[in-house]
Amino acid sequence: MGLLAKIAMGATLTTADLALLSSPAVATPTPSRVGTTEVDQLRELTRVLWTQEQQLGGGAVRNAVIAQLGWARTLLNAPHTDNVDHQLHAVLSDLLTLAGWSSHGVGLAGPALRYTGQALTIARQANDHMRAALALNQIGRIYTQSRNYTEAHNAFTLATLSADQADSGQTQALVYASHAQAHASTGQPLRAVDTLIRAESALTNPDNPLPAPRTYTQTLLTGETGLIYTTLATQQPTYATQAIDTLTETTSQPHTLRTKRLAFLLTDLATAHLTGGDPEAGAHIGHQVADTAAHIRSNRLVERLEVMRAASERHPTNSQAVELGHRIGR
Repeated sequence: MGLLAKIAMGATLTTADLALLSSPAVATPTPSRVGTTEVDQLRELTRVLWTQEQQLGGGAVRNAVIAQLGWARTLLNAPHTDNVDHQLHAVLSDLLTLAGWSSHGVGLAGPALRYTGQALTIARQANDHMRAALALNQIGRIYTQSRNYTEAHNAFTLATLSADQADSGQTQALVYASHAQAHASTGQPLRAVDTLIRAESALTNPDNPLPAPRTYTQTLLTGETGLIYTTLATQQPTYATQAIDTLTETTSQPHTLRTKRLAFLLTDLATAHLTGGDPEAGAHIGHQVADTAAHIRSNRLVERLEVMRAASERHPTNSQAVELGHRIGR
């Protein structure tokens, strides 16, 4: 109390005072027995962290996710029933997948693959085909972003097999759409479009939806289609019209809980306009995106902004496009 009184009165603290106030890290005691209450708490926290990632990007949640992983692993070592064990493996796989995705979001490809590989291992141990497919799909997306397309195609092939075993239309559609992006990135438009058609067909199966808050709806597939057409448009401008139409449709929908995704969609919509010959519209949307991106911590979004900046250079005589390019380049 004497020390607290010194602080309240504004007195200068000595080194000994500061040492007394220091708080060495002490692990939270593990419950003597883990039940559904602990599992429900961990599941809810994981859901909240996934929601935050969707709004603010991986950089905003990564440290919290990694810290929570330590606690989740201690629960596995505490006494619990077989039913609780299965639930714990499912939530731990979700948490590890998020650790991988948030690592990918800040440009840490190595940790992203390792965390996601652990998520796959946990899912396999629990014989959870859906979560195995989600982990493999994420690995494929990480490899696609890293331009390691051979490994990406291999991962998506395995993810498709697991998604089929899970009999989950949303999981199958997600994997197909991700694989379509890899095809588009390697300049294979026919394969990309064919794989998107398969994704559309898979969504007709409503069984076994993704674990909350993750989902894959027609609106999300439409957005993914727009992103893929934008990728194709940067290679062949004839795809710009399809990209613009699709992205305009999906960005008109509410994205309250997916701020980051909306930023990606608008970035690609601006890119499509700049590629398709409408620099005024592209620059206007581009400046909106730049305002939103300032609040999102995602290296992947920065990469998409760079693609948009490159598209703005197609119009060196247009002052709005030039200004956008300078703003993104700073």
